[in-house]
This record gives sequence, C-alpha cells and structure tokens, in this order.
Amino acid sequence: MKIMSRRVNMTQAQLTALIAEQVAAALAAAQAGGQHALQPVCTFKNFMDCCPSTFSGTEGAVGLLHWFEKLESVFEMCECPEARRVKYATGTLEGIALTWWNAQVQILGLAAANATPWEDFKELIKREYCTRDDIHKLEVELYHLKMTGSEIEAYTKRSNELAILCPTMVDPPVKRIELYLKGLAPEIQSHVTSANLNNIQYIQRLAHRLTDQAVEQNKLPKCISATTTAVTTSATPSDNKRKWDGDSSKGSVSVQSQAQQHKTNDYQNPSQQSSGSQGQGGYRGNHPLCNRCNRHHSGRCRKERCQRCLKLGHEAKDCRSA
Repeated sequence: MKIMSRRVNMTQAQLTALIAEQVAAALAAAQAGGQHALQPVCTFKNFMDCCPSTFSGTEGAVGLLHWFEKLESVFEMCECPEARRVKYATGTLEGIALTWWNAQVQILGLAAANATPWEDFKELIKREYCTRDDIHKLEVELYHLKMTGSEIEAYTKRSNELAILCPTMVDPPVKRIELYLKGLAPEIQSHVTSANLNNIQYIQRLAHRLTDQAVEQNKLPKCISATTTAVTTSATPSDNKRKWDGDSSKGSVSVQSQAQQHKTNDYQNPSQQSSGSQGQGGYRGNHPLCNRCNRHHSGRCRKERCQRCLKLGHEAKDCRSA
C-alpha cells in the first residue's frame, strides 16, 4: 500500500509539473501573438508612399542597378517581408518591362511569379535587360577604368556600379581591391597601396583623404565641380555690384534719357518743340539749335531747299505751292 501511494503521489507531481509547463507555454504564445499583432504590416500603399523608382526597360544596365538600389532601400524603410518584395517591385514596372513581366506571369502563373525570391528575380530581369554583350562592355570598362585628375568621387561611384554589374570580375574581394588600386591617380596610388588594407571601404576612404591632401599641395588639379563653384562664387560679387550700380546710380539713366530726348526733339515739328519747351522748361540737351530747320542737332543740316518753291524747311514732295 505504501508503494502504491508513493507511485500515485509521483504521478500527481508529474501532472502538476506538466500542467504548469503548458500554462507557461500558452502565456508565452499569447504574449508573442500580441506583440506580433502590434507590429505594422507592410501594404502596397505603405510601399508606394516611400516613392520607389520605376523601371521601363530603356534605362540600360546602370539604370537597372539604380532601380535595384532604390527598391532595396524602400524595402528596408517600410519593413517589407521577403514574400511580398517581388509582388510590390513589379508594381513599379512600366512600358516594355511591364510587358515582359506579364509574359512571365502567363508562363509561371501569378502566384508562382509573385513567390519568386527577390535575388532570383534580380537575376531573371538582369538576363533580360543586361545582355552578354552589355556585360562584356561593362567588364572592359571596369578593367580600364582610370581616375581623371582629382575626380575621386566620380571614379569611386563608377567603380562601385561596375563592380555590382560585373560580379565575376570582383570575386574574390582581392580582385576588387586590385582593380580599384590600379585605376587611382599615380600621385596617390602608391600611398594607398602601401597602407596594405584589405577592406574596399577603408581603401576608398583613404583614397578620398589623400586626394584632398594632394589637391591642397597642388599635386593634383582642383576638382572640376569645385572649380566651377569657385568661378561662380567669385563672379557673383561683381555681378551684384553691377546690378547695384545700375539700380542706385542715376548717371547712366540720365544719359539714356538725354539720348532719347535728343532723338525725340530731332524728329519733332517746330511747333511741337516750342510748346514742349514752354511746358517742360525748354530743350535740355547739348545739341545746338539749327537756324535752317529750327531743330536741335549737330553737323550739317539734312533739310534741303525745296526744288519747287525754293524755300527751306520742306522737300519738294511735301510742297503745298501750286
């Protein structure tokens, strides 16, 4: 009897422990479910509110790369789950790219097409809009890419773009580093190489710093964009001064007014001129009054004697004598 009682007691203890474990598991599941319910769900509206780029298929390989970069940035901002990325991304296709995707949907089916993993979709669309000839041209460009003057930012940006589009040329990472170092300007190439860094980001930062130092030491020419800005900035004060002088100085305005007044007086009738002189204080110009035509001008009088009545002040075509 004691043995039976001991077994029963042990069974009850096990049941109590089992029930406690189940209750704890249920509470944990309920708590996790509540937290999951509070998490925001990424909808297509949320995705479009982040202003993703569009792709029509005519932008070329670099345009496709920029489309990828913008989409992946939007995915992170709106916390888009992996299962919805292709579905949302294809909602930004336009033109021939949209026609191409509709053909894929007909082949695979809508559900299977939307369930395509994002990385597989990227390879699929790259095969369509980055042909082997295009990739070969980009590979040649990457191999011969050189830094021009002090344009380190343009060189680094283009190198990064080509490295993404030509993955076979930069794998393993040491090949990526070798290509980048090979294209640097000679003034900084040896210094960056001697640092013996094995991270491309660190190498690019060092190259930027050394380029700035070389520009300050006049070992490299100034950046074209910086030079343009400097020229624009230096030209601004003189331009502003000219505008200020034109607005505040009355000398040029008065000269123009006098010239216009002379021109008007030269072509006025004597009666209009005399009445204007009485009303406005007389002629204020520098031209003398002509005794032949009674007008203000310099040089020989252009009014000839009338060939019909032999009088001055009008021509034969304007003569009123019979």
